[in-house]
Amino acid sequence: MMHLRSVLLVALLSVLSGILHAQAISMGGIHDDIPRFELGANYNYFHANAPPGECGCFSLSGGSGTILMNVTPRWAAVADIAVAHANQVDNTSQNITIVNYLFGARYTRRNSSRFVPYGEALFGGAKEDVNFQFTINRNSFGLAAGGGVSAQLKRRLGVTLAQFDYVYTQIPNAKNDRQNNIRVSTGVTYNFGFK
Repeated sequence: MMHLRSVLLVALLSVLSGILHAQAISMGGIHDDIPRFELGANYNYFHANAPPGECGCFSLSGGSGTILMNVTPRWAAVADIAVAHANQVDNTSQNITIVNYLFGARYTRRNSSRFVPYGEALFGGAKEDVNFQFTINRNSFGLAAGGGVSAQLKRRLGVTLAQFDYVYTQIPNAKNDRQNNIRVSTGVTYNFGFK
């Protein structure tokens, strides 16, 4: 856990350092106004499977925040923190809250259209809080891979029209300690770090 905190602190300091020296990225005529940084706020819908092999499938709703730093016109570093919650899973008194903290890279296919498709791969961890007879608090490995489409509304304001991700976690579950989930997101972005 201490190692994870150290990694998160280094990542935060790197982002803050970049913000202080932020400049826009030029593509030589096409979308010359690519911001150095983007902050996102999203609504998330998760479709989760538990227990495995039976599809006691259930849904969770929540939100996420993203910080994106465009390194080149096509490649960006991404931090994604998502929280999702479900009450009375499978008509029981069980409540579940899952937090995913993921970091990785995004590839963006920019062109002359205002609609911008992208794909990303993120790695990190997942944390689950469950209320059985007592609260269980567990951490595990997590990853997400997927993509979506965004659009610019104004110079500083954009929207994530839709994003679809496969989210894999290894939260202990007394069966096989693996979860294969689908996440659908939509939200808004604020862009800064222009010239």
